[in-house]
Amino acid sequence: MLSRVASLTTAGPRARAAPVLACACQQRWFAHPLSVNMRDSDFNPPASEKTLYLNQFIQKPAAEHRKDVQTAKRHPVVHDTKDLIRAHAGDPHQTYGFGEYRHVHYDIVREPTFPRKPDISKGELASGATVTRTDVWHDPKEPAIVSVAKFSPENFRPVGWAENAPQPTTTVPEGVLDFRTNRLPIGHADRRPWVYFLAASTGFIMGSMVRTVACKLVHTMWPAKDVWAAGVVEVDLRPVREGQNFVVKWRSKPVFIRRRTPDMIEKARKDDVLVPSMRDPATDAEICKKPEWLIVIGVCTHLGCIPQPDAGNWGGYFCPCHGSHYDHAGRLRQGPAPKNLEVPPHQFLDEFTLKLG
Repeated sequence: MLSRVASLTTAGPRARAAPVLACACQQRWFAHPLSVNMRDSDFNPPASEKTLYLNQFIQKPAAEHRKDVQTAKRHPVVHDTKDLIRAHAGDPHQTYGFGEYRHVHYDIVREPTFPRKPDISKGELASGATVTRTDVWHDPKEPAIVSVAKFSPENFRPVGWAENAPQPTTTVPEGVLDFRTNRLPIGHADRRPWVYFLAASTGFIMGSMVRTVACKLVHTMWPAKDVWAAGVVEVDLRPVREGQNFVVKWRSKPVFIRRRTPDMIEKARKDDVLVPSMRDPATDAEICKKPEWLIVIGVCTHLGCIPQPDAGNWGGYFCPCHGSHYDHAGRLRQGPAPKNLEVPPHQFLDEFTLKLG
């Protein structure tokens, strides 16, 4: 140990500063990770040349290693520490000496780019760069992929591993209650009801959560109560006189409610024969649920202006913005508008009560 430390240091001021550096290193090592930089050495060989562990390994498939553990002759079980086997030779993997207080399997000496080829016949370990940067794996009698596979780390075990490696079955000492005896084995019939109960409960809870989230998302897209209330308007039609164009507000839009005279109804139905030639074909009966009442949204379908009632070439409505003419059924007869006046959703609750929306 002392010879290695002496070989890694040089004489002069650096040698006198060694204790200070050692103290600094100890402070860094205490509860802190330490990054050791590799160095070149003229005195000590790298770990691939002179290993810091007992370089005696057995190379064979991992399945055979596991089989050896089951068939190996192991040391007898003892219950008193004084009966344990004495390690006269110390730790075989600790070659630094008795003065070293920690396990060191690798030196800080830099490894060569092309390390020494391990001697497999002597049981030397071949791993890492000693495999990838040498031809130790090459066997001309078999494919390269088969040869390389033999050098997988799981195929190497140190000599005596099957006989000496501890194989604990549990980490719980005898006499300590860990509920092992209370557990039913996997596949036991009595476990199924509990498993079914857990599966059903989990499914029910997850389904409820998904339903709740879905309902919340749908409800966020619903209109507010005040908007919903404003979307339904009931209109009393009794004050509307015959021939009058009554205007109500529905969803921030004007709605024309006209109580048509018999002459208006007759003119509208008379023009039903011209429906095929209209831009937006529709008969008078398709627009008016009740012949006496014409109910349309008072917005021109061209650019959204408010048409004037009792005007235009057909006496119905006339848009002064761009000259669209509508008849007594709200049908477009002339002008740039693309469609007839829109009919809002409505129904008659009784003879003189109209519900919009």
